Amino acid sequence: MMPYRLRLTALMFVASIFLTGPCLHAQEAPAPPAAESSGAFRTDYANRRWFPDLWSPYEMPYVPETKMKNSERLQSLMSDGKIHLTLLDIVELALENNLDIAVARYNIAYAHTDLLRTQGGGAPRGINGGFTSSALYSGAVGSGVSASTSGVSTSTGGVSGGANSIQLGGGTFDPEAFFSMGWNQNLSPLGTNVVTGVPYEFNQGASYFTGVVQEFQTGTSYEVVLGGQRYKNNALTDAFNPEVYTEMAVGFTQPILNGYGRRVNSLFIRIARNDMKEADSVFRQQVMTTMGTVLNEYWDFLSDKENVRVKEQALAYSQKLLEDNKKQVQIGTLAPISVVQAESEAASDEQALIVAQTNLQQQGELIKTAIAKRVEGDLTSAQIDAMDKLPEPKPNDIPSVDEALKLAYANRPEIEQTELNLRDEEYNLAARRNSLLPSLNVYGTYAATGLSGHQAVCAANEAALATYCETSLGTIPAPSIAPDGVSQALTQTLQGRYKNYSLGVNLAFPIRNRQAQADMARALLERRQFETQLQQTKNTIAQSVRTAVIGVIQAKAQIDAAVKATEYARETLEAEQKKFELGESTVFLVIQMQRDLATAEGNEVTARTTYAKALTSYQQSVGTLLADYNVELSDAIQGTVTHAPNIPGSAANPSPGLSN
Repeated sequence: MMPYRLRLTALMFVASIFLTGPCLHAQEAPAPPAAESSGAFRTDYANRRWFPDLWSPYEMPYVPETKMKNSERLQSLMSDGKIHLTLLDIVELALENNLDIAVARYNIAYAHTDLLRTQGGGAPRGINGGFTSSALYSGAVGSGVSASTSGVSTSTGGVSGGANSIQLGGGTFDPEAFFSMGWNQNLSPLGTNVVTGVPYEFNQGASYFTGVVQEFQTGTSYEVVLGGQRYKNNALTDAFNPEVYTEMAVGFTQPILNGYGRRVNSLFIRIARNDMKEADSVFRQQVMTTMGTVLNEYWDFLSDKENVRVKEQALAYSQKLLEDNKKQVQIGTLAPISVVQAESEAASDEQALIVAQTNLQQQGELIKTAIAKRVEGDLTSAQIDAMDKLPEPKPNDIPSVDEALKLAYANRPEIEQTELNLRDEEYNLAARRNSLLPSLNVYGTYAATGLSGHQAVCAANEAALATYCETSLGTIPAPSIAPDGVSQALTQTLQGRYKNYSLGVNLAFPIRNRQAQADMARALLERRQFETQLQQTKNTIAQSVRTAVIGVIQAKAQIDAAVKATEYARETLEAEQKKFELGESTVFLVIQMQRDLATAEGNEVTARTTYAKALTSYQQSVGTLLADYNVELSDAIQGTVTHAPNIPGSAANPSPGLSN
C-alpha cells in the first residue's frame, strides 16, 4: 500500500511541476513579433500558433507599448527656433501626433478584441459610442454562449431492471480539453459482514478522466470522455481486488427549436463584426471633430498673425505722425500739444501691438499642443511660423442647400452609426424570435465500459473471487492470482464488449414565457427608438447644414463689406493727411482716421477668419472634411501618414482661392 501511495504522490507532484512552469512562463510579458513594424497600429491579438506550440493560447497576447515620442515629421519642420508650418503640415501632424485621435484609436482595437472573443463563444464587451442591447443577455454582459449539458442523464426502468439514458454535450466555440485525477482512502464500519465478509470496510482508490467538449454555431455540441478508476478494498466477496474500471463515451446534443441554427448561435459574432464598422465610424467622427478643432486653431493663428501686422502698421502710422509733429513744432508751425497727442496715440498703439503679439504666442502654444504628443525640449521655446494666408472667398465654394443635404445624408457618421445600430437590432430580433420557442433537444450517446483486476485462478468448476475460490466444500485460498489491470479493462472498452447506446429528446416549455416575451418586446422597442432617433439625427443634421450654409454666405458678405470699409478708411486717411499737411486739418482728425483704418483692417481680418471657420463648419456639417483635405482614414488609424494629403489652397499646393 505504501509504495503505491508514494508513487501516486510523486506522480502528482511531478505533473504539477510540469504544468506550473509553462503556465508561469505564459504570464510573462511577450516579446514583439519579429515581423512587427515599428509604430504600426496592431488589431490582431490572437495567438494563433497553437500547434506545435501548445502553450501559445495561454500566453499573453502582444500589445505594442504606448509611444509618446513625436513623429519625425515635426522635428524635420523645425529650424532656427521656429516650426515652419503649412496647412498640409498641420493636417499630417495632427493625424500622427494628436492625442485625441490617439485615444479614439483604441476603440477600433476594442472592437477587434470583441470579435476575437465572440469567435470563441463569448459575448462582446461593447465599444465607446456603440449601443449594446440589454435584451441580448439573460445574465451579465459578457456571459457568452455556453450550453452546459455535460453529464445530464435521465433514467427509466421497471421493478427488476433499468436503463440509464446518457446525454453529453455543451462547451463553447473554442474546444475545451479537460483532465482530472484524484485519490481517496477511507475506513468505514459496517453493521453486518454478510455482504463483504468483514465487519468494517477499507477503501482505497484513484480516478482519472479526460475529454474534449465543443459547441458549433449550428447549436450542435459534442463531448468525448475517456476515464476510469482503480479501486481496492478489504472485502472478501469482490470478484476483482484491486479492480480497474474504464469507460469511454461519445455524445452529441442538437437543439431543434430554441437555440437552433447559425442565426441564433452566431448572434454575437455578427454583432461584433457590425461593431467593427461602427468603431471605424465613431473613429472617423472623432478625427473629423479633432481636425475641425485643429483647423480652427490654425485659422485663429493666421488671424492673430494678421492682427499683429495690422497693429504694427498702426504703430508705424503713429510713430511717423509723431516724428512729423515734432519737426513741425521745432519750426514753429504746430502747437506742442500736437506732439503730446501723437505720443499718446503711439503709446496706445504700442500697447495694442504687445497684446496682439502675446495673443499670437498663446495661439501658437495651442497649436503645438494639438500637433505634438509632448511639448518638451526645443519644441517648448520654438515659435510657430505659418506659411499660409487666410482663404479668399470663391464664387462656388459651397453647393446649394439641397445638394449639401444630400452630401450630409451620405457622409455624416452619425447616420451611419444609427443605421448600424438598427442592423444590430435586426440580428437581435431574429434571436429573440427564436427564444420565444420551446426548448426541444435531441441527443445521442455511445458509451462503453470495461472491468478487470486481480482475480484468483481457480479450477473450471470453481467460482473465482479476488483471492479465493468457491468450491463445493467451501471457500479456499486461490492457488495463484492473475494480475490483470488497466490494459485488459481498456481493451474491453475499446472493443465495445459492454456497450451502452442512448437516444433521447428533451422538451421544455415555460407555461407563460414572460421572460422571453419581455425580451422580445424590449428588442422591438429599441428598434422603434432607433427609427425615431434616425429621423431625429437627420433633422439635427439638416438644421446644422442650413446653418453652416448661411454662415458661409454671411461670412462672404462680411468680407465684401469689410474690404470696402478698409479701402474707404485708407482713402479717408490719405485725404486727411494731405489736408493736415496743408494746414486744413488737425492732429486729432488724423489720429481718428488712423484708428478707423486700424479698426477696418481688424474687421477685415475677423471677417476672413469667420469665413475660414464657416467653411470648416460647413465641411463638418456635410461630413466631407476628411475627403476635402484628402485624408485617408487608414493613415489616421495607423497614426502614420503614407498618402500625402493634396490640399488645394495650401502653401504646398497653392491655388487661386488662397493668397500666399
